[in-house]
Amino acid sequence: MLTRVKIENYRGFRSYRLDGITTVNLFVGKNNSGKTALLESIHLLASGGDPMVLVSAASRRGEVVSAGREEAFLDISHFFHGHDIEPSSYFSLSGENGLPPVVVKAVPLSEVEAQPALFEDLRSARPAFALMIEGWRAESKGGRPFILSEEGALLVDPRVPLRRYLGEERREGPPIVFIAPDSMAPVSLGAMWNQVLRDKQEGEIRRAMQILEPGLEDIVFQTGEYMYRPYDRFQVGRSGVLASFAGDPRRVPLGSMGDGMRRLLALSISLIHAKGGYLIIDEIDTGFHYSIMAKMWELVVRTAKESKIQVFATTHSADCVRGLGILCKRSPELQAEVSAHKIERDLDNGIAFTGAEVLNAVEQDIEIR
Repeated sequence: MLTRVKIENYRGFRSYRLDGITTVNLFVGKNNSGKTALLESIHLLASGGDPMVLVSAASRRGEVVSAGREEAFLDISHFFHGHDIEPSSYFSLSGENGLPPVVVKAVPLSEVEAQPALFEDLRSARPAFALMIEGWRAESKGGRPFILSEEGALLVDPRVPLRRYLGEERREGPPIVFIAPDSMAPVSLGAMWNQVLRDKQEGEIRRAMQILEPGLEDIVFQTGEYMYRPYDRFQVGRSGVLASFAGDPRRVPLGSMGDGMRRLLALSISLIHAKGGYLIIDEIDTGFHYSIMAKMWELVVRTAKESKIQVFATTHSADCVRGLGILCKRSPELQAEVSAHKIERDLDNGIAFTGAEVLNAVEQDIEIR
């Protein structure tokens, strides 16, 4: 489990440190303070430098530019402090508790021995320098370089599977699940639901969903094909999720029940899938009414403790912080498992609050966001 994280030259942070990290960590702070960037950096660090983490982050932020029907660009420059990239640029991520550091740097093409043919048949390519990722996963794959254009863009041919560029799917290391504000792609939820069925854990999902709808009886995933576009932030699927309720003879689409039900399904499935690893949640309060925040936190914190999951989440919501404080009051044995971290970009480090301090702030109506 991570206990401290330090980042350098990543997005809006020249240098930043997070101390006092616990099992469940809530990042708070003003808009554009860098909360989501910290989630991304922890994701990349925990993955050991998996390049797909960069691809996913760029896609979620819309840092992917189409160049006609047959070409697309992943704009890597925004990952570097100042939104600028040149052959000497780098950013680094490190943490305490055994995780090796991850360093991402741009180097001249002359320093790259084997230049991968990423630009075959691409009309817009202007190879300028290479992106190198150093980390335990990258090193296990030989530290493969990725050629960038002069603007700092990694060019991708949609006619060719993205894995041709980035290597095989990440299998080594602990499980890591990232939940974005718009929840998860159907293809991801469907794959994780299959694991739930194999392990006979659908009862746990049902009980978690009953936090919002006590009358829920079961959840069913419809079969069907998914159309997967890895650099498109919208995933399109021809299958869905159905729910049945006591007293209703028909199953209804889960989407018709509102954002909260979809969000809680993604959260509960992810808690099972992330066992022994990491769960990263951007805007954890999305879709939830203030009245169930404490119950949501109890689900997250108890499951994280029992399943050895380290959780990192963000919020803008005072109700979300209040719900965490209420949990700390109702279940004092869980206080040591949680912390809140106020993120201020003007400082060199986050301001950490223990579970007891979160409870004290809530009881005295002290604003920590």
